[in-house]
Amino acid sequence: MVSTRTLLALLVGLAILTQPVVGDPPGLDTQYTYETTPVTLEDGEAVESLYHLSAVSYGVDAQVEVTRQAANESVSRPVGDVPPEVERLTDYRFLADDAGDQYYRVDARVADGTFHVNATRVSPRDVAAALAVAPADAPTPVRDALAGDTTSRERVGATLVDTEDGYVLVRVAGTTQVADPLTIPKLAAYALGVSLLVWAALALYRERSGAE
Repeated sequence: MVSTRTLLALLVGLAILTQPVVGDPPGLDTQYTYETTPVTLEDGEAVESLYHLSAVSYGVDAQVEVTRQAANESVSRPVGDVPPEVERLTDYRFLADDAGDQYYRVDARVADGTFHVNATRVSPRDVAAALAVAPADAPTPVRDALAGDTTSRERVGATLVDTEDGYVLVRVAGTTQVADPLTIPKLAAYALGVSLLVWAALALYRERSGAE
């Protein structure tokens, strides 16, 4: 019968080696640098940088063409006749028509094998009002960047923040490789976990040999 001490060593060793921090091997980490860009939204200006937001498509030619059509009259086509880049409009809420200096609110969907799209011309301010978040609701790296700490090991998508001083776009501007700050603790934990497993294996062997 396995002793309590052997079983405990086995379980603790396994727990150490499989828990998330130690389970992520030591090595280089990716560090992201964020930039903060005030966004001035004036109707009639060229399309602003809101197209960096995940809900906005920077329209390619085929997307722009069908969206312009849909702004005048709803467009419906068999899915098989729709290019993949056009069908991807179902993933977005807005489209940026850079050549036309225009944003569109897009309602694209597929139903019963048919691709449908409706579109409405909107201003950059409409886009910002729909997609901006309050500072308190922004992801941690975004809040840190607004406070002046522009580096983080966590990557989040471009975020538009509605601050007291106006809209600010926060997005990743670069990446660097940095040393894992937990390298020494991880190596120590590896050593402890392996030692416990080896000891437990030897103890288990001795216990079984003695029982025979």
